[in-house]
Amino acid sequence: MTVVERLNDEIKTAMKAKNQRRLDVVRMLKAKILNVNARGEISEEEAVKLFRSYAKTLTETIDLAKKAGKNEIAAETEAELVIVKEFLPPELTAEQLTAAVQSVINELGKDKSKFGLLMKTVMTKLGGQADGAAVKDILNKLLT
Repeated sequence: MTVVERLNDEIKTAMKAKNQRRLDVVRMLKAKILNVNARGEISEEEAVKLFRSYAKTLTETIDLAKKAGKNEIAAETEAELVIVKEFLPPELTAEQLTAAVQSVINELGKDKSKFGLLMKTVMTKLGGQADGAAVKDILNKLLT
């Protein structure tokens, strides 16, 4: 089942359940795919990139809303983020992430000047299963 087919199924399910929030979020995800490719012919990896980007935007929106004291907007956006995360592959645990970063450090050497190369290698190896900020934090911790 392609990503677009899965989204179409989710749209039907949300319509039948009369779940307007879920319907709106799933339609937004489908629109993001159709903006990239009008036929919806997109690989799973590209879809995950789009969804991660959208999730990151939602996370930033939540932070800004909380700082501005707009808790209602923050709560709505958090509910949207929960739905978006259902379409993302599960993220690695902190232990798994640390192990992956350590293996790359063992491979390429523990050298702070190679930070960019290490970061790029880890992110490529993980294939979008981890947040870049989390990888950066672990990499900084292990290199010091």
